[in-house]
Amino acid sequence: MCHRKSNTQAKKGFAILICLLISVSQLAAQNKIIFINSTQGKLIRAKEGDMLSLKYKGYLGQIETFKNTLSFIGDSSFTIGIPMMSANGILGNNIEKQFQYKEIRYQDILAFRRSSVGRTLLKSSLSLGAAIGSFLLLNSMYERNNVSDFGKIGISIGIGLTLNMVINLSLPDKPNHKMEEGWEIKVIKE
Repeated sequence: MCHRKSNTQAKKGFAILICLLISVSQLAAQNKIIFINSTQGKLIRAKEGDMLSLKYKGYLGQIETFKNTLSFIGDSSFTIGIPMMSANGILGNNIEKQFQYKEIRYQDILAFRRSSVGRTLLKSSLSLGAAIGSFLLLNSMYERNNVSDFGKIGISIGIGLTLNMVINLSLPDKPNHKMEEGWEIKVIKE
């Protein structure tokens, strides 16, 4: 009889342990958005922390584009950007513009692009490298003092705009996957 009690208690303990493990895994599971295009056989995953560039229909029917970090995934909408609150509510206008966020319903999305961390780091590295390189080039050119002040300003603007255009053309942020091409959005928990 004592053997049966300990065996039953062990089974109960094991069942409780399994239930706890399942509960913990469900709490640790993260919502993800999956963009699926079954006609093209493509699948794009986005999780909280990924960079999204979206073209969507706003509340008044206007078309807007917005690029920021995916911060919250819900059943019918998600938030990109990080809402910042002060003691009195939302922060003031100047700071608020730096920390913009938007909650966008899935049905309002017209086009999207997910930027991986690698792509974001590459673009930032290229921009930083271009800034340092152009500074060194312009600094050596200015030390020779062959160019007038007006010419220096023109060359500086020309180099800056050219490098910026080359980087943005090679790594664009514009949403490139259009929902009308057969893309669907699903929310899963992994």
